[in-house]
Order: sequence, then C-alpha cells, then structure tokens
Amino acid sequence: MAAMIFKVALLTLKTAAKPLATRFEKVVMSHPVWRTRVIDIAQASHLRGRGLQRIHRMEVGITRGAEGRTGKAFVASMTEEKAMELASKVVSEGFLYGMGVVLLGVELHRKNKEDAVKKEKEAAERQAIRDLHERHLRAEKASCCMEDLREELRTIAKQLHGVDERLQFMEQQMGRRRSWLPLFG
Repeated sequence: MAAMIFKVALLTLKTAAKPLATRFEKVVMSHPVWRTRVIDIAQASHLRGRGLQRIHRMEVGITRGAEGRTGKAFVASMTEEKAMELASKVVSEGFLYGMGVVLLGVELHRKNKEDAVKKEKEAAERQAIRDLHERHLRAEKASCCMEDLREELRTIAKQLHGVDERLQFMEQQMGRRRSWLPLFG
C-alpha cells in the first residue's frame, strides 16, 4: 500500500512539474536581480560561445539547416527580448530536468532500500536452512551412534547369554560332581 501511495505521489509531482516550472520561470524573470543576471549571461560575448549564446548559435544553425541554407552565418548578439525568451526556456527546462533527476534519485533510493531488505530476508532464510541442515546432520549422526550402540548391546547380550548358559551347565556339572577340576582336565 505504501509503495502505491509513493508512486502516486511521484506521478503527481511529475504532472505538477511543468506548471511549477512555468511559475518558477516567471518568478526568476520578474525578479530584478535575477532578470539582469540572466540577460547578461544570455548576451555575454566574453563567454566565447558558452552558455545561452552557444544555445542561440546552435538554434540558428539548426533553423538554417532545416530551411536548406548551407554555409556559415554570422550570429549576432541576442536582443534583450530574445535573451529573455531563451533564458526562460533554459530555466524552465532546467527546472523540469532537475525535478526529473530528483524523482529518479528518490525512486532509486527507495528501490535500493527494498532490495537490501529483500537480500537480508534471503540471507536469514539461507542461514535458517543451514542451521536446520546442521541439526539434521547431528541427529543423523546421533542416530548412527545409537544404532552402533544397539548392535554392541546385542553382541554383549549374546555373549552374556552364552556365559549364562555355560554357568548353568557348570552348575549342573557341579551338582553331579563336587569339584570343577575335572571339567578342566
């Protein structure tokens, strides 16, 4: 039941991620400090093709390729509006990506926990089977020892029976004879 609730919560977060990303984008773009930083980063030519300017160049290259134009083209710095639009896309997509990574990490952590519990259970079961097997072997060994003892007792009983018969025979002979000496002679 808990796993099902967890999965529903993850699905809800995934569904809510896009509207949250849009709201996050609006907050970042409406904040004066963040807005200027994002525009500066987007328009920075001193980054030598890194960051949003590079994304802009790739976007222009892809658009030109789709239109069938070949050759290099000069890509000018972006206008403030274009920089804002691209920055808002990057912020929004970055938020979605981050949300996906976090959800994936949480799911992976939960799965690892389940696997660890499952492995512990299996190890405990294997140990219980080993213990049961050991007890069985000891009982079997004790059973074999008991059988050996029974056999020895049977042999001793036969010997005692033989001694008893001899003793009775000797007593009968003593009753007829007075001495045991003739028995040995």
